[in-house]
Amino acid sequence: MQVYPFPFDLQVVYTVNNDLLTVDYIVKNTGDDQMYFSVGGHPAFKVPLTDDTSYNDYYLHFNQTEQAGRWPISKSGLIQHEPVPFLEGTQVLPLTKDLFKEDALVFKHLQSDAVTLSSAKTTHGLTFTFAGFPYLGIWAAPNADFVCIEPWCGIADSVNSDQQLAHKEGIIPLPPADVFKVSWSAYFY
Repeated sequence: MQVYPFPFDLQVVYTVNNDLLTVDYIVKNTGDDQMYFSVGGHPAFKVPLTDDTSYNDYYLHFNQTEQAGRWPISKSGLIQHEPVPFLEGTQVLPLTKDLFKEDALVFKHLQSDAVTLSSAKTTHGLTFTFAGFPYLGIWAAPNADFVCIEPWCGIADSVNSDQQLAHKEGIIPLPPADVFKVSWSAYFY
């Protein structure tokens, strides 16, 4: 309560049904005042998916054609005030280990609500659905054999933030006794 002054109940529910993993975030305001929050995930997926493929054999395929800039992250971890052109009329983002040399790829309000991790060299892949999350991060550690597909309801403060929680981009106001729910899923094939 010293750092985050709102009483709340948070449930994260993982459900596995055959080849489908669903993760539900359920937030309840248990206090007497409006609370402010955001939620998001940091799921990581092994790449390559098979022993006979390499990292560079894979790509992310968005379910809509995207015209979206990447929002750079400053050295102090804040979101820059202007995007850099990145996805320009495409649905495909090839994976390379250099893709994340400047940190995570941060996207705001994509047209897509799903992205598929695939390769032309294998029939194995996954489809990640993130409807209800207005922000998406894509990230991997240097030279790591994984990629994180990160659905977020909020993002880091911007470089020109006024430091007021109620004004923070992506912050969700939740009245007393109200419940907020959002889900993402991954279908593995």
